[in-house]
Amino acid sequence: MATSAMPILNGDHAHGLISRHCRQLVELQGPVLENTGPEPLRQMELNLRRLAAGLLQFGAALQLPPSVSAKKLAKTQRRLALARDLERLRERLDTAFLPQTPERELRRLKPVLRQLKRERQLAHGHLIEALRSPGHLEQLAQLQSWLREPRYTALGEEALAAWLLEWEPDPAPLLLHPGWWLRDRDEEPAILADLAERIESLDDRLDSLPQPSAGSHRRWRAQLQRSSLLLAELNDLEVLRKAIDDQLRDGIERTVPQLDWLLEQHRLQCWRQWRELASALLASPQRQRRPLLRLADRQPPSGLGRLRAALLTLAARLG
Repeated sequence: MATSAMPILNGDHAHGLISRHCRQLVELQGPVLENTGPEPLRQMELNLRRLAAGLLQFGAALQLPPSVSAKKLAKTQRRLALARDLERLRERLDTAFLPQTPERELRRLKPVLRQLKRERQLAHGHLIEALRSPGHLEQLAQLQSWLREPRYTALGEEALAAWLLEWEPDPAPLLLHPGWWLRDRDEEPAILADLAERIESLDDRLDSLPQPSAGSHRRWRAQLQRSSLLLAELNDLEVLRKAIDDQLRDGIERTVPQLDWLLEQHRLQCWRQWRELASALLASPQRQRRPLLRLADRQPPSGLGRLRAALLTLAARLG
């Protein structure tokens, strides 16, 4: 008689996620400290953010050391995010705008570029302090110790497939966010920034779960990720323009008009793409709620999870 595969437990699934992110953080420590380029910085920021999201998302299934928490990773997260933002601004200038800027304007920009370089160096210095701080290193050491001898709650011993509905974040609050409905790109920038953070948070939590094979779900995730990139770019352009304008005595429009025009054209293009994507993402066929329900009957449940899986399957068929 063929034996059924053992179900993946909530705790084991979370253990795998935490292990992967911790391993990446350790591997990236050297390249980031040495400032070898933007990619290690981007990868470290992504892995630390998703580690913190996983600790919050699966906390009810895990018996972690009392000293370990997403909150205690926040300082390093902020330092990483600032360093990554400044690096992204440098990339925008160097690759997209400065090559198209006239020589006379480049000469006028030299003091501005020197200041941006100083700010990047300062942010990297603060990041080094955070990565080498006893608090950050202790968090990683405690997590690695727990990974060697993990402990789960009773919920952690339950089958993952029977609890996918609870682990999956509800997209409804995100889709009801007022940022989707703004029609003026200069209207309420704080609302757009908040929407970008919420999209990023939802995507991080979805990334920590088994991904349905349905093409509609993949397209929905791709649209979410694209919208996050566009909102980040709109914010970068606004921050970059203000940073330049603040440091030029006669302002950006009079001192470097060609660069100002380039920034404005790019911002217009990003805004048009954002509005088109927002409309498409909010269209009725794309509002996929609970896409992981389909997975409930694909993994064999066990114990108390059997009845729960049956109820989830019934709910999926009804709606």
